[in-house]
Amino acid sequence: MASTRNLPKALALGAELRDARKAKGYTLAALGAKIGRSHDQLSRIERGQLGISVEDVATVLGVLDVQGQRRDEILQLARDAANPNWVAPGVTKHLAMLTDYERAASRIVNVEPLLIPGLLQTMDYARSVMTSAGASPGEAEQRATHRMGRQNILTRARPVQFEAYIGEQALRYPPCDRTVMVEQLQALLKWSRMEHVTIRALPFDGGYSPALEGPFILLEFEKGPSVVQLEHYRSATTLTERRDVSDYMSAVDTIRRQAMSPAATEGLIAKLSDEVEST
Repeated sequence: MASTRNLPKALALGAELRDARKAKGYTLAALGAKIGRSHDQLSRIERGQLGISVEDVATVLGVLDVQGQRRDEILQLARDAANPNWVAPGVTKHLAMLTDYERAASRIVNVEPLLIPGLLQTMDYARSVMTSAGASPGEAEQRATHRMGRQNILTRARPVQFEAYIGEQALRYPPCDRTVMVEQLQALLKWSRMEHVTIRALPFDGGYSPALEGPFILLEFEKGPSVVQLEHYRSATTLTERRDVSDYMSAVDTIRRQAMSPAATEGLIAKLSDEVEST
């Protein structure tokens, strides 16, 4: 099949097939001998560089004895990967691509100076932000539901490592009513207690920070180049050029040095939650 050029769905599918192979103790050569593929072909498939048909995926899953819900999920991913134009109903192609990148990533760093990161938002907070930005109630409901579904990468069996850097303004000046914000702050406290989730606040008095230039998401993969997602008001941009991505990696290093510690951040969030609830 043709090269997929590291499309996000192909990366996600390759990662699932690699995990299934390793779980059964197969080498690439041993699995290739079973299904009539070379070591190099299977290696490229697992890295998301070479496509594979749904039928061949089913054959691989049969050899590896993958059954039940996981088999169904991997086959659905294979069907989606075979159609680069596929998007979920009501979801933009760019958001669909981000969702696939998130699913395949091993680490995600989200910098948000003014809002709570999407992957940590509650349903009511997400709806409130979306309707305030002009979305109809129906559209906001659909988009917020999709956003809640994306949070699966933080709760699945092999969760992604997630770092969130949130501007103090996003914590102190909510774009929603007090009840919604209290619920959101309490949700942040719950997220912060998960081992694979790190939440750190960027203080008002920290001076210049790259975070002031705008929100962005850095996605890193076990195998394959990192990418950066830039968030805009009505659009988004994905950066894949090595030099651009390297600049954002350097920005993340700076932001890590400037941010409050996780413990201090947790204390700030708890304090703000009590203050908002009592007013």
